[in-house]
Amino acid sequence: MTKRTPAVSGSASRRGFSAVFALLVLAGSGQAETLTGTVVDPQQRLIAGATVSLHCQGKTETRQADHQGHFTFTRDVFPGDCSVVAVSSGFAPQERTVGADRVLALQLRLAEIKETVSVPADILSRPPLASVSLSASDLKDISDNTIDLVAYAKRMAGVQSGADHIYVDGLPTDTLPPAGTIDRITINADPFSAEYSDGSSTHIDIVTKDTERKFKLEMGGFSFGPGTHSVLNSHLDSTSETGRGMLTGPVPNLPLAFTASGDFNYQQTEEPIEAVVPAIPGIAMATVASAPTTNFNHSVTLGTYYARNDTLHANASLSLSGRDLSNMGVSGLTLPDAGMSEGFDSREFRATVTRTGPHSVYRAGLLTNWSDTTLNANSSSLGVSVLGAFVGGGADIDHQTNDNTRWTLKNVLTQDFHRHVLSFGITGSRTGDGKSESPNPSGRIEFDNVDQYKLSATTGADTGTWFLTRGQGQAHYVSYNAAPFVEGELLRSTNASVHGGFRADYQTNGGVLCSPRLSGAAGRRGFLFRTGSGMFVQNWPNWAFLDVVENDGHHLQQYLARDVSLSEVQAGAPTLQLPTIVSQTAPNLTPPREWVSKASIEHPSRHFTPGVEYTWIVGTHLLGSQRLSVPTGWTDILESNRSTRQHQLHFRAQYEIKGQSFTAHYEWIHAGDDTDGPFSFPARQNDLRDEWAPASNVAPHNLTLIGHFRLKATSITLMEVLRNAIPSNITSGLDAEGNGLYTDRAGRARNSGEGPAFHSLMLYAHRRFSLSRFLSGSTRKLYLDGGFQVENLLDNKNYLTMGTIAGSPLFGQPLAALPGRAVRFSLNLARP
Repeated sequence: MTKRTPAVSGSASRRGFSAVFALLVLAGSGQAETLTGTVVDPQQRLIAGATVSLHCQGKTETRQADHQGHFTFTRDVFPGDCSVVAVSSGFAPQERTVGADRVLALQLRLAEIKETVSVPADILSRPPLASVSLSASDLKDISDNTIDLVAYAKRMAGVQSGADHIYVDGLPTDTLPPAGTIDRITINADPFSAEYSDGSSTHIDIVTKDTERKFKLEMGGFSFGPGTHSVLNSHLDSTSETGRGMLTGPVPNLPLAFTASGDFNYQQTEEPIEAVVPAIPGIAMATVASAPTTNFNHSVTLGTYYARNDTLHANASLSLSGRDLSNMGVSGLTLPDAGMSEGFDSREFRATVTRTGPHSVYRAGLLTNWSDTTLNANSSSLGVSVLGAFVGGGADIDHQTNDNTRWTLKNVLTQDFHRHVLSFGITGSRTGDGKSESPNPSGRIEFDNVDQYKLSATTGADTGTWFLTRGQGQAHYVSYNAAPFVEGELLRSTNASVHGGFRADYQTNGGVLCSPRLSGAAGRRGFLFRTGSGMFVQNWPNWAFLDVVENDGHHLQQYLARDVSLSEVQAGAPTLQLPTIVSQTAPNLTPPREWVSKASIEHPSRHFTPGVEYTWIVGTHLLGSQRLSVPTGWTDILESNRSTRQHQLHFRAQYEIKGQSFTAHYEWIHAGDDTDGPFSFPARQNDLRDEWAPASNVAPHNLTLIGHFRLKATSITLMEVLRNAIPSNITSGLDAEGNGLYTDRAGRARNSGEGPAFHSLMLYAHRRFSLSRFLSGSTRKLYLDGGFQVENLLDNKNYLTMGTIAGSPLFGQPLAALPGRAVRFSLNLARP
């Protein structure tokens, strides 16, 4: 697999429609006599024998790409009107302007099928059924926001559930590049690649563009629209302001090109609050209908791209980003006093190198990320909560700072051994997390129901449970990971291919676990058959161990007292004799892993391509917790004895004709597990027999319908996304075991309730307007890109959470929801 890793850009700015940046460098560039490049398919695999044509000043030269997908043209000079076109059977032609860059990567897209496929080899390189690869031209018709583009690409692949693992130019990322720097987004390119270990999670590859040695300016990116109303309260709405800008150009007298980009987003929302707070004389706590929240994101990126010759390319970038939140967590049951503010700052440095030889490609990358987070409570008063009714008073944390560092080093060599391509490499990383926490000095008192709260507040009855944390929690945890791998195509013929790989994963305290992978594809009589199976090891999250260290009884001391009154806690009860809660890890903790198997069949025809894929997933050694009784109180054990099973059927149908396309995805998922994550507790401690149930947050039925229409210079995309109700866990609101967990279900099965469903119709429209004709004397083209985006066009009510405490005032009622219909206009000024 050959992959050019161009410069990575980031983003920047200030609140409101403020200027993003200004950066100008005088240009200087030299001429080159050789133009070279590589032709690859949507999965970055080499395309041997592709026809490549060079068009310059009305003349055409043609070359055939060699077995490594390489091509070369030699001229005295390459005028500014030169372009390169690559053509290969089964793919759409790809054209690129030569510009000042003398090294090109031409990635071909699958062609619109005009006739029944008769050559099986043409369909072997088709992407997997639940995969998609979208180019920059596809993406510009959708949005100028990277988050929107990633979400759109996932929907195009028919993915609606599961975790996301995002990579930029082959490296994991915490900072998304600006939309203007993205060359391609690919979802689930190769589910069984030994280079990665994402398993059932969604693998998202973002490839950034090469930076040309000429000035290019994109300004504006400003978006605006009417306020978006709240589904729970039509009198409340939210507003958003965004702005973006990007400048690229040459560095004088050096084979370098630079990129400077920035963006900002400011959002203000009136968040509805559904809490039910009984009015009690002498208690200054009352229901409020809403609370204002703000979210301000800003970032800036500076990058350089190096390409002196046709064999060596390098880029480096530094991204600075920040986020400021107010009234974080306030909504549903949580009142403003119990909310927090957050300040977040991140710095990410990324560098990649690609060196191409006659029969090999070497890729190396370095990623370093530093981030700091500060949390401050809105109030330091005693926290008071009634299950299923309200959360008020101060937050559990009065002040907290987090510092995180991560570095990742990756090396991959792809070598051609007698027409058999083999890749091997290693990825190593170090992750360090630190936390300093000052807990709420008054703690939190919790009541099972409203009546017990009233009784304690008016008569002093001992009906509450008091949670108190003391100490200054300063903890730090560091882990190291290493994963060598080897993979290659074991067999390739005109109608079949077999690909195999092997990976070894090491993590601190987890030992070494081996992961074999094997996949294959075969074509016969127009049908494409694909199958694969492999093991995927998942790394432990650092934050889980950091929480255990912080609450080990030496850093922070957690106390729990049952049967206390509100007045007693307000007076400050002594803590010397209170039971304690201490955290620790199980001695036999084992890294989680998944065994994933897939089988699919497709039949490309003239305009219509149906297909179906079956996936079977077995997950073992998943994390979960139990709270066990000890003489001094309780011990929370983090253990790895949970599991999951999943059967999944994915149907996809595509129809394309005359530039218009229609795609339908339907996914049926039957998933079960016995955990909701590292710190989820069973209903009865030390007994997991009743925990097996439908998996949380996984809808059994999912449907995505997409239509693309192009009317001259205007593109229109309609996308309908539906999923039925997700399983929901209903609890009784009682502390049956007296351990402060409130996990009792009163005999109900886990996840026996129905949570919210989802239904949304989205509209994306785009048109490019040429402004050059309005500028007299202008010799360069100037464009204005207009975008129109509507989320939830039909204004459906899509709830996020529902009341799950049986017998509470808000049981079964919606507590939080996605916004209603949201309309957004955007304008971008581009001068290529």
